Amino acid sequence: MTSLCPPARSHVKLRGVRTLFLLLLTVSSVALGADWQPLFDGKTLAGWTPTKFGGGGEIEVKDGALVLNQGILTGINYTNPVPTVDYEVAFEARRTMGQDFFCGLTFPVRDSHATLVLGGWGGAVVGISSLNNQDASQNDTTQYRNFKTGQWYRFRLAVTATNLSLWLDDEQVINADITDVEVSLRPGEIELSKPFGIATWSTTGEIRDLKLRRLKDDPKAAPTHRGPATNAVPLPAALVGQLQRLVAVATNSGVGHLRLAELCDTFGARPSGSTNLSAAVDWALAKLKADGLENVRREPVKVRRWTRGEESAELVSPRAEKLPVLGFGGTAATPPEGITAPVLVVSGFAELTNRAAEAKGRIVIFNAPYTGYGDSVRYRWSGAVEAAKVGAVASATRSITPFSLRTPHTGMMRYDDAVPKIPHAGLATEDVERLARLQGRGQTPVLRLKLSAAFGEEVEDANVIAELRGREKPEEIVVIGGHFDSWDVGQGALDDGGGCIAAWEVLRLLKEAGLTPRRTLRLVLWTNEEFGLGGAKAYRDAHRAELARHVAGIETDSGTYEPSGYGFTGSERGGELIRGITAFLGEALGAGEFGLGAGEADLTPLLEEGVPSLGLRLKPNNYFWFHHTDADTVDKVDPQALRRCTAALAVMAYALAELETPLPR
Repeated sequence: MTSLCPPARSHVKLRGVRTLFLLLLTVSSVALGADWQPLFDGKTLAGWTPTKFGGGGEIEVKDGALVLNQGILTGINYTNPVPTVDYEVAFEARRTMGQDFFCGLTFPVRDSHATLVLGGWGGAVVGISSLNNQDASQNDTTQYRNFKTGQWYRFRLAVTATNLSLWLDDEQVINADITDVEVSLRPGEIELSKPFGIATWSTTGEIRDLKLRRLKDDPKAAPTHRGPATNAVPLPAALVGQLQRLVAVATNSGVGHLRLAELCDTFGARPSGSTNLSAAVDWALAKLKADGLENVRREPVKVRRWTRGEESAELVSPRAEKLPVLGFGGTAATPPEGITAPVLVVSGFAELTNRAAEAKGRIVIFNAPYTGYGDSVRYRWSGAVEAAKVGAVASATRSITPFSLRTPHTGMMRYDDAVPKIPHAGLATEDVERLARLQGRGQTPVLRLKLSAAFGEEVEDANVIAELRGREKPEEIVVIGGHFDSWDVGQGALDDGGGCIAAWEVLRLLKEAGLTPRRTLRLVLWTNEEFGLGGAKAYRDAHRAELARHVAGIETDSGTYEPSGYGFTGSERGGELIRGITAFLGEALGAGEFGLGAGEADLTPLLEEGVPSLGLRLKPNNYFWFHHTDADTVDKVDPQALRRCTAALAVMAYALAELETPLPR
């Protein structure tokens, strides 16, 4: 699993608030039908201030648009009064980079606040967080929309005391009665967007023509409570019989775990551009051909290889001790002799800002407790940028994990061309907490950090492709896969060797059982997921002419624990069909969960082209104990859970390839 580094962009300084904006939205009465009043002049950031999120991207004005550049959570707040009910907000917005929400508009509702999410949960979910404590991805406002990168969309949000309504390009997509509904914000940093603010998550979003008008009892906002369809389309009896047989075959096969062990033990870690990965690709191609699958081939992918080199961390004072360390992907190297400097331990970006004067010349170490991967990973992603801004000479982050046996975790990070590129690494939770305790006693620990990481020349990797050709409609394709590359530590068993083998087993088992679906099933083992999605993008480009005939994409990239169901990004009608399949999975495997948002990284380029996407969801597990560490080894994969994941993937893939009509877009 990975995140992508955004390019740096120039920053526009904030200017003072103009009289126009001071007068814009006084809470005094405005006549019904009043003219729209601008909230953004298209030229400056007057009337706005950056939201104090940690790890945010730059904010600028460009070509008449408010640009929130890709970071972790980037935001901006309006500084003038806004109404709490009986008003409309209109604007145009688009995503220009990334794969998540390109506009999270936080706005007042009665005596509370809510957030309109556009393009969240993998890129296509529209909804309002939170209603009765349910997120935008799980309440009655949830919608699926295929937002194309670079395309502008028009939105209008109407807020009354009893109703929330949203129009997208003049189509009303949300009209929810909130008379007896608890309206609140999702807990977390988004609360900093109050009372009126805009945010993006790991995405560059642009907003223009932002305006507001007061209204009262607008008949267009009358509640009709339009939400997503919740009906499940039942599966044909003949298909149910085939799926039952498939579950039995998959849950009784031991081939998958044997192959995973062979892959991991023979080739070990498989970073992009490495000889290990190249040899593993050759092995997979030979095995796939021996399985009797069709159109087995490699498809070339150009990647720029990053190598870790030698690295070390040593506590110099108050006593000498070597510490386990892993440099983050893309980190700058230290000088050959390393960097020796006093340490400043901070709990997060807010404390770093408050102690900025102490950070100059030090190694800043972030000691933020794990509160969930999506929230905690920002310190790995943006820690070097934020530390460099206050003069740190290097930075490190407590491992992004809820549990540690002194095993540092690696992963991607980002730099900003506007600040120095300082070395950035991961330290074990135990060591960071010890450094914090020493600092708390009035001592100043001194650390020596050596990193020799470097980027090499561009080399050729490959995606691995194999097919089970459809018997009636071979030109229509259901893609299923995982990413074959891994980090350069451990064996890449959980991330994502197990996912690759489970997807591979789907085709092999169908071939063995003599079940040939109506459409083609195509296995794709993507490369370079961990370091930029090069394989996913190359697949999209190589197959662009046939993407209109891609029925769906399925990926699993969260380990191979007990399956719980599927996340889905697609149309409402498509969701009804998926619910029918997950209903079967609930009975057959206890995996009947249906959620919104696929979220799998390698599917993002396909999703942006309109291909419905599904990600296998898993029951609570210890995946992040081992994620991106030396401990990601094959012994962590439970053979029975791997078989059940294979069964869940086989059911979804075969059903989508066998249904009489393709999944609606």
